Amino acid sequence: MVSSMFIVNIIGFVFLLGLVIVIHELGHYIMAKRAGILCHEFALGMGPIIYSKKKGETLFSIRAIPLGGFVSMAGEEISDALVTEGQEIRVLFDEKQPNKITHIVLDPEDSRYQDAELVAVERVDLKGKENTPLYINDYEVARNAFYVMKDKALQIAPYDRSFESKTILERFLTIFAGPLMNFILAIIIFFVIALLIGQPVMESSELGAISENSSAERAGLEVGDRIVSIGDEPINSWGDIQGVMEANSGQGALEIVVMRNGVELTFTSVPTVQFYSAGFSSDPLVEDAVVIGSVGEGSPADNALEIDQRTSSGLLKGDIILAIGYTEDAMNSVGSWEDVVAFMRDNTGGEDMLVEVERNVYDEADGTIIDVRVLTYNVGPFSHRFLEGQGVRPIQNTLGVGPVYEFDLLASFPSAFTQFGATSTMIFSTIRALFSESRVGVGDLAGPIGIYTLTSTFISQGIIAFLTWIGILSVNLGIINLLPIPALDGGRLVFLGYEGIVRKPVNKRVENILHFVMFVLLITLFIFIAFNDVLRIIG
Repeated sequence: MVSSMFIVNIIGFVFLLGLVIVIHELGHYIMAKRAGILCHEFALGMGPIIYSKKKGETLFSIRAIPLGGFVSMAGEEISDALVTEGQEIRVLFDEKQPNKITHIVLDPEDSRYQDAELVAVERVDLKGKENTPLYINDYEVARNAFYVMKDKALQIAPYDRSFESKTILERFLTIFAGPLMNFILAIIIFFVIALLIGQPVMESSELGAISENSSAERAGLEVGDRIVSIGDEPINSWGDIQGVMEANSGQGALEIVVMRNGVELTFTSVPTVQFYSAGFSSDPLVEDAVVIGSVGEGSPADNALEIDQRTSSGLLKGDIILAIGYTEDAMNSVGSWEDVVAFMRDNTGGEDMLVEVERNVYDEADGTIIDVRVLTYNVGPFSHRFLEGQGVRPIQNTLGVGPVYEFDLLASFPSAFTQFGATSTMIFSTIRALFSESRVGVGDLAGPIGIYTLTSTFISQGIIAFLTWIGILSVNLGIINLLPIPALDGGRLVFLGYEGIVRKPVNKRVENILHFVMFVLLITLFIFIAFNDVLRIIG
């Protein structure tokens, strides 16, 4: 039986992909129409058509495979001369103008049109450069006439309606409008999010939120408390709180003085140390051992491999970290979380990190400890860079508290652009790492299955998280499409740039061959990434 959550995830996934793709293609379509380019089809998805509707000159379609989309514009083909001298065709005429052709039947044997006039083409011009009339033999051809094929009708494209006839600026805007629309969508989404959640009041040290089961909640802190000091450090703003917590990462219990209803109260709390890049955190309830409190699903810690292969699991909640290092022969003993913090801050992601843990093995029947094992795991060469690119500190000493948020319309505008910039930086960092760092490879990229998994995770975290994910994916699609690679928008812009410099277009046949070859390579890469997605899911 299919669960309701699975259905919600599928709907969210299809909506997500559909939105970012439609917005992208809509950018191409709008600017193409403004330039007077004939658009044959606006398609969402790839493969066979499952639904279509003709509106004006354009066929709007939904195709079977919900990945990708396109706007088919006249003049993009190597050659669109479907009627040549010496060819036999059948023609249909305008009822009001008997000598003007409205339909050109390319297959003279088509049984549907045996009553139509058979014509042996002696001379033809269906381009009409400089707005000259279109003709076949002595017949005039309507500029909005149609080619008739067995499975479809295609409007002819006079030269002035083709992509190639437009100025460099018009073509540039038509191509660039796709990624631009993705960027605009992301900024709008980030702006809406900023409006919904408000802006943090950084000038205050008042607690606006406390996470359930957090260190702060266990210590007795409450929403509305204003932090006066942490340890020996006075606190006047939220920035002060972040600075003191950062300086005390892994150092255990902290004394916190708060002002509550005009009365100063003192609490003691053990913060949780979150290692976001590696994917695990400390257990603040245990002060005399370095015990792992949680492991993020799918994180490097969760996927860590045990060196002697006595177990297939990664690091687990409850594991006690004994030592940490880069090789088995040079492990550093760990006596506190401060030791782990120091080591992790020096780990830039270039080498594999080994973690030696002590693990209790329990009897499944009564829960008693039946064995204690010492295991060494290879957590891998995780990186801090991607998180830093999003403005997230890879290692955080947290109480589980948040600042007060207030509605601020004016501040939401710069906040949206700040989030857009942080997301773009993260994506560029990923691209750079693919080419410059051995620890990151094509196999680490997520395809459609990986995107579905991430979408499910964000949906489970609420509407704000899901909207954020849509914004991130929209920026991602826009930037990837601007890469200077044939078959992508960026590659087409490179060819336009060449034409603008040398005042001569690239040979159309050469350009289309390059687009086709790169398209095949990208599809191959797509299949490889999807295969890796499956391998990750099945472990």
